[in-house]
Amino acid sequence: MFNFDYNYKIRHSLRKNKVEKHFKRPFLETLTIFAKTTLLKVSQRLLLPFIFLLSFWTPKVALAQQQFEPNKLSTDPFVIDGRLNEPEWEQAVPVSILHEIAPGNNTPAKVKTNGYIVYTATHLFIGFHAFTEPNTIRASIRPRDDFSLWSDDLVMVRLDTYADSRNNFLMVVNPLGSQFDVRSVNAIKEEDRYDISFNMDFETAGQIVSDGYQVEIKIPFSSLPFPNGKNQKWHFNLFRKYFDLGNEIELSSQTFDRDNSCEVCQTTDVLILSDITIEKRFELLPYVSGNVSGQKSALGEPMAYSKFNPNAGLGINLDLNKTSTLELTLNPDFSQVEADVTQIDINSSYALEYPERRPFFNRGTDIVDFTDGAFYSRSVNNPLISSKLISQGKKSRVYFLMAVDQNSPYLLAGEDRSYFGEAGQSFVNVFRYQHLLSNTTRMGIISTNRFYEKGGYGNLVGTDGRFILSKNWQFNYELFVNTNLEPTAGWIDSDDLILDKTAALDGEILNGGAYYLQLFHNTEHWQSALLFSSKSPHYQSNVGFVVKNNRRWTSLTQQYQNFANKKGLQFFSIGYKADLQHTPQGEFKTLSLDGIFQIRTYLNTSFSYTYDWDIKKDYLDRLYTNLGMHQINIRSTPAEYLTVFSVINIGKDIAYNAEVPDVGKQINFFIQPSIQLNNNFGVVPSIRYAQLRNENDNTFYYKGYIGRFTLRYQFTNFLSVRLISEYDHFNERFFTQPLIQWNPNPATVFYVGGNQKSLEEWNAMSLSPFRFDQTQFFLKFQYLIGL
Repeated sequence: MFNFDYNYKIRHSLRKNKVEKHFKRPFLETLTIFAKTTLLKVSQRLLLPFIFLLSFWTPKVALAQQQFEPNKLSTDPFVIDGRLNEPEWEQAVPVSILHEIAPGNNTPAKVKTNGYIVYTATHLFIGFHAFTEPNTIRASIRPRDDFSLWSDDLVMVRLDTYADSRNNFLMVVNPLGSQFDVRSVNAIKEEDRYDISFNMDFETAGQIVSDGYQVEIKIPFSSLPFPNGKNQKWHFNLFRKYFDLGNEIELSSQTFDRDNSCEVCQTTDVLILSDITIEKRFELLPYVSGNVSGQKSALGEPMAYSKFNPNAGLGINLDLNKTSTLELTLNPDFSQVEADVTQIDINSSYALEYPERRPFFNRGTDIVDFTDGAFYSRSVNNPLISSKLISQGKKSRVYFLMAVDQNSPYLLAGEDRSYFGEAGQSFVNVFRYQHLLSNTTRMGIISTNRFYEKGGYGNLVGTDGRFILSKNWQFNYELFVNTNLEPTAGWIDSDDLILDKTAALDGEILNGGAYYLQLFHNTEHWQSALLFSSKSPHYQSNVGFVVKNNRRWTSLTQQYQNFANKKGLQFFSIGYKADLQHTPQGEFKTLSLDGIFQIRTYLNTSFSYTYDWDIKKDYLDRLYTNLGMHQINIRSTPAEYLTVFSVINIGKDIAYNAEVPDVGKQINFFIQPSIQLNNNFGVVPSIRYAQLRNENDNTFYYKGYIGRFTLRYQFTNFLSVRLISEYDHFNERFFTQPLIQWNPNPATVFYVGGNQKSLEEWNAMSLSPFRFDQTQFFLKFQYLIGL
């Protein structure tokens, strides 16, 4: 598992001559190796001609449109307080939200919702008046981008500022003005469609009134990417969610076509903006921070504290023009206020992936998002300096990242397990170009390089494309090839072999490749997906997250779904997923068949059941048969104050990390109730439990849990106090983190808090792990300055 330490100090300086030496290796050598691989030979003969023909395919997909041309105000008269009482709102163009899109299928909305749009030269203003009985409204004061907001009533605006379906920007607001922003993209899997790490600067306020609630949204044009030019033609729609007898009801200003495989393509109402001011941003983001650490010399001894450790750095954000932005960060502080939720990895033979939370890397992530994991921003762990150029034109997008990483992770993929080491300092660059041939066709290339100060490098190049063949059909592909020179270093301690190479780092050259082909079909009642993919034995991505290779997958998924729109049954689906895996050498790996059932029912409850049946599975050259696993997922929001999420897995699994892997009986579960005691105060306890019992002697390969408890008091949408406590039974380690945080916009933040934890090596000398053996107090002030 990656151990990312964002406060790690400089231990080595960059040896310039070594970096220059690595650059002397010709870039075309990577392409030459690619040309020699079977992957390219096959793709030249079969795949590339097919892709070339697809690039000229431009299907006609008819979507309903209305055009809105709001009035432009000469001044900004608005006080954003959540009340639509300024007379200027009377000049706004009205947008009615008339359609129920879930659970109803474009049926007339049962409640009234009015939207309003007006603008000045520099800002877009959107107002909502949602009519309902005030005592039926669900709302609490939430921190920015808090998932619990989705348990509230809310309104949302979708903006497609390029009017080409490359993405949608979603601004979500609840009745008390709490906000959430998301970037939505065209993706096959639901979990891949929404990028919640995306942040933009906009102002919101909301108030509950006698006949419902009102919301005001103020969006600076400077915070949105869009084409150059004072006259703009965007696509948009407005959305509302409310609850009726505990069930979610979704409304939209546009109809929604359930047959359409592309969700972002259905944001098509036209918004005309004339003579706006193009402001070039020049922003400075300085910060100061510091911490004091302490540790006991022995159990029972007082805490010995170090000296105060100050730090400072600077971020620069410069608009070269409206479509191109240059970012530079010097000595960035990438410490995370929101600690990662600990995952149980005791029975995982591969490294675990954690989400990106750092603002510098979050911007532009949709440009470098791949199914393969060819790029993973958290692989740039602790940069001393980093720069990034993002350019988004009407027909192309460019992403160029460079960084000097002081504490580089080294992740090596294998057939049945991955290997991790700490590689010290490295130089990283990522170049991505994507060309938008039309609203339905886009293709791109990527190149990533990493050069290690202590020797070795990793190069990867690839191409990808997405083709909307018709309203119902999509085709996607990704092709990659890599060439790596291992360092001669002791970062990985293993005697394992990866085919004909050692896992230990001994200066070997690794050449590999991968491809992914996906075909997706969608109608109102049927969804089908066919996947072919392959990773060669030595495929690696040193700036990505690739944990397994030497595999070829064939996967078929099909699902029947029915939007029943009944009080006790809003939705149900039944389907299957079949997987066949083998190695490129023809050796069998896995044959599995999953049965999947889902329903949405009373009390806003979603239930899904999957029977995951591994008919045959090869692990470390041993064949296992008839491994069945019952998987149950439940999510329910029966009342405004309560949301419950739970996952239960019961069945048979392999003890992957045992000295002699064998089959055991597994019970895993995760339960997390979120309790909102009032509009300001929330409590979130959770427990993750896992056990695997030997079927022969009833001993346990492992048995334990991780308990977590979070308290949060939200004074306003921007100011909160929070306490997290966590006990890891597997390691007998206790952790707690109090924090006071002020966060008025995505970039400006002030916080003061601390981390206290026990040391597991002292557990044998203490009756209780609930103690503090090590502590750290920290503070940070970061402020966005616009020039």
